[in-house]
Amino acid sequence: MRLRRVSATFCCALLGVTGPTSHAGAAAAAPFAPALAPGPAAVVVRSAVTPCSSGLVALTFDDGPSSALTPDFLRVLHDRGAPATFFVIGERVRANPGVVRRAGRMGFTIGNQTYHHENLVRLGDNQIETTLRRTRRAVKAAGARPSTLMRPPYGSIDARVRAVVRGVGLVPVMWTADPRDWEGRSASTIAKSTLSQLNPHQPNVVVLHDGVANSAQTLLALPRIIRGARDRGYCPAALDAQGRPRPPVPRARVSNASVRERPGGWVMTMAVTLDRPTSRRTSVRVRTVAGTASAGRDYVATDQRVTFPVGARKHLVRVRVRDDLRDERTERLAVRLSAPRGLRVKDGRGIGRILDDDPPPRVTVADARVTEPTEGTVDVTVALRLSRASGKRVGLTLSTQPGSADESDFVPLTERITFAPGQLRAVFTVTVRADEVDEGPESFEVVARDGTDVDLAAAGGVVTIVPPSG
Repeated sequence: MRLRRVSATFCCALLGVTGPTSHAGAAAAAPFAPALAPGPAAVVVRSAVTPCSSGLVALTFDDGPSSALTPDFLRVLHDRGAPATFFVIGERVRANPGVVRRAGRMGFTIGNQTYHHENLVRLGDNQIETTLRRTRRAVKAAGARPSTLMRPPYGSIDARVRAVVRGVGLVPVMWTADPRDWEGRSASTIAKSTLSQLNPHQPNVVVLHDGVANSAQTLLALPRIIRGARDRGYCPAALDAQGRPRPPVPRARVSNASVRERPGGWVMTMAVTLDRPTSRRTSVRVRTVAGTASAGRDYVATDQRVTFPVGARKHLVRVRVRDDLRDERTERLAVRLSAPRGLRVKDGRGIGRILDDDPPPRVTVADARVTEPTEGTVDVTVALRLSRASGKRVGLTLSTQPGSADESDFVPLTERITFAPGQLRAVFTVTVRADEVDEGPESFEVVARDGTDVDLAAAGGVVTIVPPSG
């Protein structure tokens, strides 16, 4: 005879259960603290509960999949970031392969609950192996990946069954909290019962159902269960390969940041954040990497291990930015995450931008004096100087402009002068001609224009040509 969960009364009568649950044998078989023994209700302190500080809660769902309700269970869990394990019945997987495939693609764990929801204690060894293998094949055929976890229907298991299950390569998973949602209870009662059975710092595994007549009430209760557990300091968790709640593995990222130079220096703050809290300390290495900004000159390098206590999701990394007197373009450095412990790195590179606060340097063009040659030509050098070094490539155009000396006295010249970053001095050379006119000192101007990243307010010099002696 094939056994199915037709009603709570029928299942209990078949198994001779007179206690508070239809999952016979669970208390004896559970690998955790006494199964089904309600723990003390936690006091809810909504204003100051550290996430995950009370431990973990693994939500598990039996007797599905249901084409009508399981997709809604998946949506509620996914929208609230709550992992879960679905222990599926093989024949229902065959009937609803798309639902199982969707659950797997959404990251939920698929467990094995036999092919026909059989009471394994009443089956022979070969029958147990057959029903478990058929279910595993059904999950694979549906396009999902079966886990190595299984749940005995009704919680009915003994040493012989356990040995056979493990021989097939599966791990039996029991529970610690049973709100008896299959019994016809209201959503409110299911939620309250579930939360009352959670025990701080214990491996809480909740058994719920997505494939029984009362599963609509369980669906209504599910948001309250997730919210209530979090309010009490619990974090929803998946099951590990041994069927125990596994601490969530957060993903870390580091933000970008910008800061403007200030006299005396300033601090650039970049946030390292986790996408979810977890129940154990985690850490990641954080170090600065030079880009166009140089360590030591533009900022103080840092290389540290950032630790997140239980429930923490954010850590601020402060990079000291140094001031300088150079007019510079925006400079960049990187902050990189590496060597994670208890977490994964999602976006491990943040960019820090240092915005300059210095005005461009002022250029001065020195006056020059030259003795007119008696014949031929002579060169005169005009000196240019920046008021301070620049981090940019400075440019300007110098041109000669006649004064009392005209083009018969010198060779007209226009030249583009550039200063490399850090360069302070440059020269402009003009050729002066000899003439046969007896005359006094003459002069022409050197005029600056078209400046790039330079202040030309003081730019301009005079070249004086002194007549030859004798």
